[in-house]
Amino acid sequence: MTNGKVNIHGKEYSTVAYRIHQFRSDHPDWQIHTEVVELDADHVVMRCDICDAAGVHQATGHALETRNASKMHQTSYVEIAETSAVGRALGFLDYGSQEMQIASADEVIAAISSQSDPRVEKMTKAVMACTTLDELKIVWGGMNEKDRKVMQETFTKRKEEICRTTEQM
Repeated sequence: MTNGKVNIHGKEYSTVAYRIHQFRSDHPDWQIHTEVVELDADHVVMRCDICDAAGVHQATGHALETRNASKMHQTSYVEIAETSAVGRALGFLDYGSQEMQIASADEVIAAISSQSDPRVEKMTKAVMACTTLDELKIVWGGMNEKDRKVMQETFTKRKEEICRTTEQM
């Protein structure tokens, strides 16, 4: 990364921090407003509006983030969504690149890293297909240590679901 820009697959993307810095340098008297549109334990939708010095609306950006998207999202999904919404609104004002890239470097990197690994998908299907704790133990026993680390959260959630179902019977 150089000067707030990241080259991803031959295209330059600006980080949100870089976009904000450029914007604040150009428009110190403009305002960035963010608000939570929707929030629950699993996801958040954020909105960002940018107004000029006279209070006239100039751009809007939205972002949706889910709590289970990554380890960092578990504690910071609201903040991540807010940053993305700001970055998108600034993108609509043409802050970010010569090619008018709306997505920021932060968003593109997150999208690439969240693309599913077929092996993880296969393990997830195996865990979710289990209907008893004994079946879960067998699946867990067939995993190596690295796979167990990757699947720990999914495994724990499925175990809790099976236990709740068993208690209700």
